[in-house]
Amino acid sequence: TFFKIGHNFYLCSMRKLIASFFLIVYLFANTELHELTKLGAFVDHYAQHKEEDPSMTLLDFLVIHYFSGNIVDSDYAEDMQLPFKLTDCSNSIPSLPHALPDFCDLSIHNQPESSAVPLYDQSMLPSMHLSDIWQPPKAC
Repeated sequence: TFFKIGHNFYLCSMRKLIASFFLIVYLFANTELHELTKLGAFVDHYAQHKEEDPSMTLLDFLVIHYFSGNIVDSDYAEDMQLPFKLTDCSNSIPSLPHALPDFCDLSIHNQPESSAVPLYDQSMLPSMHLSDIWQPPKAC
């Protein structure tokens, strides 16, 4: 019975490990979590600034690099290596091109020259007086 309990525990923990692995791979590939791999550059750049100005705090560093706009200075190239400085949108959805079957004819045939049917239903257009509801209050 000990072997069965140990074996079940092993299978359960392996399933959790594999699920965690796939979750991490998915999050790094499809979200901005891959930016966390740049934390080493963040620490190095902060240490460089700390050497130049020993009174600089981490909060000062964050304000300079993340909340003061895009400042172009002598270390601009290093600043752009920091995490979450660039939006590169690296995720993509792979797709394979498929040829259309021969019976799919996408060409347009027999277009009517004039149509008595309106292109849109005018009864479904919103009334203009309804937009007055969303106006700010007016002073009397």
